[in-house]
Amino acid sequence: MKKVLSVIIPTYNMESLLAQSLDSLVGSPAIDRVEVVVVNDGSRDGSLAIATHYAERYPHSVWVIDKPNGNYGSTINAALPTLRGEFVKVLDADDRFDCAELERAVDALEGLAGADVVVMPYVEVDGRGAHHRVDYNLYSRKVYATGQLYDAEQVFADGAIRFFAMHALAYRTELLRTMGYRQSEGISYTDQQWTFFPMFFVERMAFVDTPLYIYNLAREGQTMDAAVQLRSIGQLESVVVSLAEYYTLHAEEVASDERKHFLQGVVRRRMGTVCRKYMLDMGDEQFAESNFEATFERLSALAEQCGISPLRCYVNGLLRVDLLGKWRRRAKRYPSLVRCLLRWADSVMVRLHALLFR
Repeated sequence: MKKVLSVIIPTYNMESLLAQSLDSLVGSPAIDRVEVVVVNDGSRDGSLAIATHYAERYPHSVWVIDKPNGNYGSTINAALPTLRGEFVKVLDADDRFDCAELERAVDALEGLAGADVVVMPYVEVDGRGAHHRVDYNLYSRKVYATGQLYDAEQVFADGAIRFFAMHALAYRTELLRTMGYRQSEGISYTDQQWTFFPMFFVERMAFVDTPLYIYNLAREGQTMDAAVQLRSIGQLESVVVSLAEYYTLHAEEVASDERKHFLQGVVRRRMGTVCRKYMLDMGDEQFAESNFEATFERLSALAEQCGISPLRCYVNGLLRVDLLGKWRRRAKRYPSLVRCLLRWADSVMVRLHALLFR
C-alpha cells in the first residue's frame, strides 16, 4: 500500500519510552499507509531489541536503522534517503502521537499532495500530567483555514506566525531531497535546523486541525530542560551559528522581503535566546568560566552579516529591557538582584499571557 507518511523516530537509550512511542503508531488503522523508521543511534540499553521486535511484528510498516552514535542530526540524515512516504515527520522516542488522531492526520495529508509543508497543532504534557494544546493562531483567533493551500509568501507576510515548532511540521519528502537537506551531526538542538532550513524553499503551506504530536515535557534530563540547556550552551550556540550562516549563504536566493524578514526574525530570536542564557539565566560561577566576550563578538558579526545588527536581547516581547545594553557599555551583566527581578517579572508575564490567551 502507498505510504502517505514517513515517521522518523531517533532513539538513544530510550528503552523505557520507545514502546509507548511505537504503540501510538502501530495501534492506528492508518498504519498500513505509514512507514516508521526507527534509527538506533548507538544505544547501550535495550532500544535496538525493542525496535527490532516491532519491525518483526509489523514488517510492512516498521523497520530499523542501527548506526553508531552521532547525535540527533545524524539519525535524520541516515533516515531521509530511505523514506517512501509522501510526507515526513520526526517523532522523538520520548514523545508519542495521539493514536486516535493518526488516521485523521494521514487522511488530511493524502488530500494535500500539493503542499510543501503541513502545519498541525500539538499537545504539551507537563510533569503533572496536564495537557495543553498549542495552536497556530493569533490571540486565540484562527488565522488560517483547515485543509486549504496557501502561498507561503502570504503566510510569511501576514506576520501572524513568528516561528514553527518541530512537533507541528510534516514536510513533503521530495522537498527535503531536492534542497539537499542535512542536519548538523554530533550536537543536540538541531531540530531548530529542521524548522528553519526548509523554509527557504517552501512554496505552498497548509494547516490542518489535527493535534497529532504529544510532546512530553516531564522527562528528567531532556534537552529542553533549562539546566540541561545551560550545561549545553556551546551546542546551542553552534546551532544558532549554523542558522545565521545558512541565512547568509542563501539570502540572495530569497525573492521576497517578507520571507527574508521572517527568516531574519528566527535568527534574531535564536541569537537572543543564547544571549539570554548568558545574561540572565546563567549563575555567576558558570558565567565567570565562560567566554561570553568571544561569543558576543561572534554573534554580533553574524548578526551584521544577516542584516539584523545591532544584536539585542530582550527579556520578552513586552518587557523590552535589552539584557546586552550593559554588556555593550561596560562588558558586565546586570547585578544579580536586577537579574532576579527580571526573571520574576518574565515568569509573571508568561503566566498572565497563558491565562489570557490559552
